[in-house]
This record gives sequence, C-alpha cells and structure tokens, in this order.
Amino acid sequence: MSLNEELPERFPSMPFVRWQNSILASPVGIGTYRMHVRDPEHHAALEFALTSGINVVDTAATYSDGSAEELIGQVLTTLRNNHGLSREHVVIVSKAGYIQGRNMNRALKREHHGSAFPQVVKFEDGLWHCFHPEFLQDQLDRSLRHIGTHYLDGYLLHNPEYFLLHAQREGMPLDHARAEFTYRIEMAFHYLENEARARRIRWYGVSSNSFGLPADDPRFVSLETLWDVAEQIGGTEHHFRIVQAPLNLLEPGIATEPNNSGDTFLEAARKRGLIVLTNRALNAVVQNSLVRLAVHAANIEPAPSPSDIAVRLAEAMQMEEHFASMLLPQLPFDDESKDLIADYLSSAEQLVTLWDRFESLEQWHETETQYFLPRIREALDAIMRHPTDAVREWAVRYRATIDQLFGMLTRYWAHRALPRLEAIASRAKEVLGPPFDTMTIAQLAVAAPLATEGVTCTLIGARRRAYVESVCALLAQKLPPLGRAEWSALSILSEIVRA
Repeated sequence: MSLNEELPERFPSMPFVRWQNSILASPVGIGTYRMHVRDPEHHAALEFALTSGINVVDTAATYSDGSAEELIGQVLTTLRNNHGLSREHVVIVSKAGYIQGRNMNRALKREHHGSAFPQVVKFEDGLWHCFHPEFLQDQLDRSLRHIGTHYLDGYLLHNPEYFLLHAQREGMPLDHARAEFTYRIEMAFHYLENEARARRIRWYGVSSNSFGLPADDPRFVSLETLWDVAEQIGGTEHHFRIVQAPLNLLEPGIATEPNNSGDTFLEAARKRGLIVLTNRALNAVVQNSLVRLAVHAANIEPAPSPSDIAVRLAEAMQMEEHFASMLLPQLPFDDESKDLIADYLSSAEQLVTLWDRFESLEQWHETETQYFLPRIREALDAIMRHPTDAVREWAVRYRATIDQLFGMLTRYWAHRALPRLEAIASRAKEVLGPPFDTMTIAQLAVAAPLATEGVTCTLIGARRRAYVESVCALLAQKLPPLGRAEWSALSILSEIVRA
C-alpha cells in the first residue's frame, strides 16, 4: 500500500476524494498566496493544516517571490521529522507564468545578455507574462528546488489569458489572437506532456480567471479548446487533468455561464473527468474591486467617529511637520534624499483629504499595505541609520501614532462594510436555505463552492491556525449539492455590490 493510501486511517474524519482514480486528496486545500517562509505564523498554520488531514497545497513560483514554495519545503521537512508524514502524503500543485520580482530581474538580465525568454508578453512595467517552454522549464526547475521535491502532483499555466488581454489592448483581431493563443498553448502542452512522462509532474493544467466569461469575451479561455489541444498532443492518455478558477458568492461564472457548447465550465470539466480546484472563496473581484467576504476582526471594537479620526490626524500631522522642519535638516542626507524622506513621512498630511474617500475597506487596506506602510518603513529605516536621541524618540512616538491612526481607519471602514456583507449573507441564505442559513458570511463563502457539483477541491488562504480550524469544522457538516440553478439564483448578489 502506498503512503498516500494510509490517509483515511490517519485522518478518519477527513472525507478524502480520489484524483483521477489515483491519489487521495482532501476536499479543501491551502492556498499559499501571501504566505512567507519567514513568518512563523504561516509555518504553524500550514503545519497544523497538514497534520489535520488537509493535504492539498496550492502555490506558484511567484507567490511571495518564491518564498511560499520555500515555506512548503520547510514544512515538509518538519512533517517528516516530527509527525511521520512524508512527501507522498501531500498533494502539491504549483503554477508558472508571471514574470515579477526576482523573475523580472532574471528576465532583464537574460535580455541584456541576448538570451531573452521567447514570447514574453510585456503587459506593464513590473509585470510580464510568459508560458513558452523555455520559461516553463526554468520555473519548474526552481519550484522543485524551492520545495525540495523531485516531482509535483500538478503544474499549471498561471493565467495564460494575459496574452489575450495584451492582444486586445494592442488591437489584434480576435480570430488572430485566439489562433496565436492556441498555438502557444500547444507549445506549452507539448513541453508539459514530456515532463509528465518524465515523472517530474504527475498532471498538468491551466489556472485561469477567464474560464467563466461569456464565450464572445476577448479574454475568454475555452476549456473545450484546451482539451482538444491535449488530445491532439497526447491522445486519450494525455496528462491534462487539472484546472483552477475563481468561484465565490459574487463570481459564479464557472457555474452559470454556458460557454462550452451550452455547458458551463464546471459541467464541461465534469464530463471530461477533470480535477477542478476553485480559488478566491473569500476574496471576490467585482468591477476590478476586491470584496472580502468575511467580517473583519476590527468590527469587534466600536467604530471611531470622524471627529476622533480628525484629532488623531492632527496629532500625526503635527509630528510630521515637526520632523520635517526641526529634525530632518540636522540629518546627513543630501537635499534630494531629504525631500524623499519628508514625502514618505507625510502620510497624515495626505490622508487629511483622502481618508473618507475610499470606496471600501479593501481599497483602504490595499492603500495602507501597498502604499503608506512600505514608504513609512523605508523612511524610518533610513533615518534610524543616523539616530540622535531626539530622532529615536520621535520615531517611536510616530510609529505608535500612525499605528493608532491606521487602526482607527481600518475600524471605520470595517464598520462601513458591514451592511453590504449582511445584505449579501441574508440574500444567500434565502436562496440556499438550510444548513447554509445558520452560517456566517465567511462560512457561507467557503461552504458554497465546497458543496458545488463538479468542484474537486476548494482552496482557502489560511495564514492563521484559526482559519484552518474553522474550515475543519465546516467539513463536518453535510451540505446539499449546489448546481447551475442554485448558482444562477445567487447571481443577484453581485448587484448588491454594484448598487
């Protein structure tokens, strides 16, 4: 008996499913987007999940710039040393396609030396995309090395529709774009078929955010076309067996849109016996905006009033003005650096006219984490290389004041988000009935794809042990199956967000 076959005995409460009449896998998996090898909490959460019977791990070469794959490798070592679990107990799926971060640095260096990766789509500054075999081989080699394994259970092209998006932007006729796209898929599948036969990957596939679009949308990726390409290349024994797509309360497309000769994506995948992974259960994208389908922890505390926020903003602004006028001139930086530091340490000044204009909690959170916090951190790191007592004291007080201010803004926007979340949950409960009608919005968001016919595994971003525990509790419930009719009825939910 293989080690994978031991799973039901080790974890009798986990309702394992069989992938392709082969390995056993849990019906939920851990998505490692934004998980990092240097975060002990991420390590603990992944270790807890794998020792609780959740044995599917989804990652990508670019998640945390390769750090997520390194985290998986470290946790595999911990499992082997401390829990008697081996690589064969775990189902690992990774993806390739994006050129960002370290990948971008390598791609630019190759380009400089005249050995650029072929067929790169230069989508925008800092974001390129490629699924040419030469690039895929580079990425697969790196993924195997990061994880410390000699094979992956699944290897997916990561959002290949970037080619179609770029072609649309460049004005390429749609029929030409789709013909070129299919040709590039053929090249990639030829390479992946060979890697499957070499047993460096068990199966290959595609992860796309465009599987659920109408068939006439220029960004649409056709499952029928992918299947036909795989059969042309590998016959009936081809290894194209895994697909991944978003499915959540606000993005029902793969369950409702009849874009594969009258079948939905899920129906077409089911007819072909494909393994279907769904993602973004808790993070919907509607009209290019992120909607978090969970009540924020900040809602535990009361919402601050606008006057409370104004007082804290004034305090932070006064500190920024004092630093710029009294402390910064004394530090040994050139004028250009001083101007940059002063700009980076002017968050309160910028927020005075901005803080109440965000569209949502998610927009504020993205602005906080992607704009303000990195700039503040960089500026404080710079000035603390030349700390006087006055600068050190100011930096400590400023950090505390900014933390309090940003916390207040998070609570403000979290409370503003509550009515929308309550409306989504209420309507979903009306549509789905028991046992969904007793669930929280986050439980609903996970339970709906988990109960959907044709979904093999629902991926959850679980960076905290508490998230894993809540998912395990949900698995104990018997859920009625959801199909096209139920998801079509849920389509009204997106109108709540657009209103």
